[in-house]
Amino acid sequence: MLENVLLSGYTRKTGKGVYRSQLDTETGELKEPKLYLELKDPTYLDVTNDLKMVALAKSENGGGIVLYDISDDEPKLLDEDLSEENSPSYVKLDQSNNLVFSAYFHLSQVTIHKITDDNKLKLLSTIHFEGTGPRPEQDQSKPHYSALTPDGKLIICDYGTDRIYLYDISDPSDPKMLTEYIAPAGYAPRHLVFHPSKPYIYVACELSSNVLVLKYDSENSSFNLVDEASAAKDEQKNTTAAIRITKDAKFLYVSTRGADTIATFAIEPNGDRLKSLGTTKVKGKGPRDFQIDPSEKYVLVANQDSDNLTLFKRNPNKGILTIIQDNIGIPECVCVHFI
Repeated sequence: MLENVLLSGYTRKTGKGVYRSQLDTETGELKEPKLYLELKDPTYLDVTNDLKMVALAKSENGGGIVLYDISDDEPKLLDEDLSEENSPSYVKLDQSNNLVFSAYFHLSQVTIHKITDDNKLKLLSTIHFEGTGPRPEQDQSKPHYSALTPDGKLIICDYGTDRIYLYDISDPSDPKMLTEYIAPAGYAPRHLVFHPSKPYIYVACELSSNVLVLKYDSENSSFNLVDEASAAKDEQKNTTAAIRITKDAKFLYVSTRGADTIATFAIEPNGDRLKSLGTTKVKGKGPRDFQIDPSEKYVLVANQDSDNLTLFKRNPNKGILTIIQDNIGIPECVCVHFI
């Protein structure tokens, strides 16, 4: 079976925008990525079920998000909002309500847009944040992730203030903060994933290279720390990036730059404990984003600093990763998205 994958990243050196490739799940071969859409710094993107793509982008005077129809071989621009001083670091769709959440790392804010019936981006609200953390990198609030909880609330990771915020967005034009969880000082929560059936959240903390396991009480809108695990040794030289969970919730994977590894964890059946199964070198530098493919036979890693992709075969029973391709060239890639 052929699976389509979009690959995007920076355009500071030789990168051009969004690339496209295919993974053959029978042979385990990834085709050479080809440029699909020229765009400045599309460092993250998300795609709807009907193949509308929201991507980050920059313009000469600022940045923001763009909306494209990618149902054809040639992408078609539908709308854009590049009115901010800088572009976001993360974007996520709420397909049930046609909402777009954008986390602006450099501007200390999260925006909520609506994709209208005529495929326009309508800004509904902007949430501003303040505060700092103890490390030099935490000189201001730096939201790095914003997405929905399983019960429809907005959850935000703030790298700069060591906080995780929860908002009621029943009226997305007027978000109301419900609670904030204060992570250990200097941890810098970056991204998170939810257990598919149990009330647990797994948080990748960039500056500590640790994973926090939080129990989420949806009724009371609260978080409680129940476990913590290390994704890499020597935290001073490493920065953890992406985190992914398998559909059966048996395994969790985390990428760490510096160490240049993917850490593998077994998730206890109850969901509240992690067991380290070790780390695997990516044969590249700066593994930023990665994805488990839809068949869950493979893991594809984007190595930003060495301009290559690494393809792993995944053992579904033991969670172990084995490299099968590491010489796939692509410039400045920091986002992997199967469609």
